[in-house]
Amino acid sequence: MNNPTFPPEEFERRLRAVRQSMSEDGLDALLVSTPENVYYLSGLDHMGYFAYQMLIVPLTGTPVLVTRAMEAATVRDQVPNLVHYGYADGSRPLPPAPESDTAERVDLEQPFGGSIVAEPSIRGNNRPAGHTAPVAETCRALADLGLAKATLGLEEGGSFLTYRVADGIKRGMSDAHWHDATGLIDEHRVVQSELELANTRRAATISDAMMRVAMATAGVGVAERDVMAAIYDALFRRGGTYPGFVPLVRSTAELTHEHGTWSDAELAAGDLLFLEMSGCVRRYHAPIGRLVFIDAAPSDAARALDICLEAQQAAFATIRTGVQAGDVYEAWQAVLNRHGLASYTRHHCGYTTGIGYPPSWSGGGVPVGLRKGSQLTLKSGMVFHLMSWLLRSEHGDSFLSDTVVVTDDGAEMLTQTSSEVAVRT
Repeated sequence: MNNPTFPPEEFERRLRAVRQSMSEDGLDALLVSTPENVYYLSGLDHMGYFAYQMLIVPLTGTPVLVTRAMEAATVRDQVPNLVHYGYADGSRPLPPAPESDTAERVDLEQPFGGSIVAEPSIRGNNRPAGHTAPVAETCRALADLGLAKATLGLEEGGSFLTYRVADGIKRGMSDAHWHDATGLIDEHRVVQSELELANTRRAATISDAMMRVAMATAGVGVAERDVMAAIYDALFRRGGTYPGFVPLVRSTAELTHEHGTWSDAELAAGDLLFLEMSGCVRRYHAPIGRLVFIDAAPSDAARALDICLEAQQAAFATIRTGVQAGDVYEAWQAVLNRHGLASYTRHHCGYTTGIGYPPSWSGGGVPVGLRKGSQLTLKSGMVFHLMSWLLRSEHGDSFLSDTVVVTDDGAEMLTQTSSEVAVRT
C-alpha cells in the first residue's frame, strides 16, 4: 500500500500471518473494528475511528474498508489499495408519520450506496437512525465479496463496535456463520517487528525527555497544569505525536486516583507528585513513570525506592522468551514479601504496550498484563510497561515504571531516566 508508515512488505507480512490464523480457525473473512488492528493491517491513521469503521479481510483478495463517506480523501491518500465503501450519516427530513400506529420502516436513499432507515421510535423528527447506514453498507460490502453464506469472524470484544451495529450486521447477513474473533489479530500485534521496534525506541527517547522536563518544571508553587504543559511541549518538539493516553500528573490529594490527572492546584512543600506518561511515534508508545517529592523527601523515601527498584530489577531479570507472565509477577511480589509486604499486592506489575489510539496506549480494553497466574508466554519482540510501586505502604511511597522489550537473551530497558529519589524545591 502507498503508506509512508511502513513499506508494503511489512503490511503484506502481517496480512499473511493473520490470514494463516483465519484459515486455522476456519474463517472465510475477518471483520476488524479495533482502531489499533485496522492500523496494524492497513496503516490507516486518523481520528475518524470515533465513528463506525470496519476493515473486512477476506481470506484471499483485497481487503475492504467501510467508513463514513467523508473519510474518502483520507482513505485515498493513506490506503489507496483498499476497496472503500463510504456510508452517509445525514438524511433529508423524514416524511410525516402515517396515520396508522403500525410500525413502518422508511428507506431514504443516500449517496455512496448508503441508506438511513427511519425507526418508528424517531418518527416526526429529523434525526437519522445512526446505526442503520453503517449496517447497510457493511452488509452490501460482504455481499459484494460473495460472503453472504460464509464463516465470518467478528471482533465482538472491541470497544468501538456497538451492540446495535453488530447485531444489525448479523441480522442483515443471517445466512452467514458468525464467530467471535476477538484477540485473533492481537496475538500477532503484541510481537513487534524490528521496524516497529524502531518506532518504540524513538518513543522511549521522547518519553525520557518528557519525564525530565516534567521533573525539572515541578516545584513549590508550580501549578500541575504547567507541568502538563511542559510535558506536551517536550513531546511535540521532540517529534512525537498525540499519545493514546493522557499523561498522568497528580499530587498528594489525588495520589490514589489510579487514572486521575492534572488540575489547577499548585504544588506545595511536602507534596508527592505522581508522573506517568508516554512518548508516541507513529502510534507506538513507550511509557515511563516516576514519583517526585516537593521541597523535601521524607526519611523513608530511600528505603521505599530501594524496595521498588529491587522488585523491578527482579521482574526485569525474569523476562525472557518462553517465560510465563505469571512468573514475572511472582518475581516482583517475592521481593515485597521478603521485605514484610506480603499483604501489598497489585493486579499486575506491567502490561503489553505498542500501537495505541485514545483512550489507551495499550491497544484498547483491559491491558494484557504481567499478572498473578497468567500463562501468557513471553516472546521476543513483546514490549511491556514494567511497573513497581509502593503507595501509602508501611515502608513509604515510591513509584518506578519503564518500557522493556523481550529478547531471545532476556530483556532490554528502553527508557533510561534516572531512578534516584527525586526532590524539587
